[in-house]
Amino acid sequence: MKANHNQALSTRDMKRFSEQRAAREAAPAAVIPAFRPDGKAFDLVNPTAADIDFAAMANALSKIARFNGIYRGPAYSVGQHSVMGADALFRESGDAVLAGYFLIHDGHEYPFGDVTRPAVDVIQYHVGRLAASAGLNRPDFVTKLVHRAIGEVKRCLDLAIYRAAGIPDIKLMPIYARKVAEMDERMLVAEAKALFGPNADQRCLPKLDLPPPRLTGALEPWGAAKAEIAFIERLERYLGIVVRPA
Repeated sequence: MKANHNQALSTRDMKRFSEQRAAREAAPAAVIPAFRPDGKAFDLVNPTAADIDFAAMANALSKIARFNGIYRGPAYSVGQHSVMGADALFRESGDAVLAGYFLIHDGHEYPFGDVTRPAVDVIQYHVGRLAASAGLNRPDFVTKLVHRAIGEVKRCLDLAIYRAAGIPDIKLMPIYARKVAEMDERMLVAEAKALFGPNADQRCLPKLDLPPPRLTGALEPWGAAKAEIAFIERLERYLGIVVRPA
């Protein structure tokens, strides 16, 4: 009887799981709308190349502040970070396409926003704490879950951006991917020192031992208009993308 009872439970469970899976497959795909500049919606779940507007990217990134604008003084924008890092990479390598990849490496932030590293880390901390209190003993699943989820959002947007730019997925070119990631860290260190001064806490900086970027000028905030025009100019210079200011 016990064996038959267990068999019955197993059959019911399998049937329920099958019904749940069928319901999920029959359900419409998720759509998460975000505003476009004209007020229409942009689907963050399933972005396409046709959704990407490089003029809107230049405009938005020129107004998003690095480090959440927490430093004193005017905003130093993601757009300026992208331009200065791209120029530094081109100066070091002579590779316009590599510089172009850096220019648009934060392009996903124009519809998604700049979710800073400390913000991701603290959300992950609380997700882990809440999972533990709920008895979800799956550290293999919970660890870095928030980082992975946000990475998925960025990845979907990045793929649409690459297609719109007419360039390959950077993950197919590991050397390019590494150089862009390293320049991002190098810029982060240089920007933190410039914006926060000698008291910039080392705990907030990457631990990699990398040389400073080869910049031509001081890391001083440009203002949104200058950053937008510079970003648009580099789109054409490095990637052959011609757009007019938004």
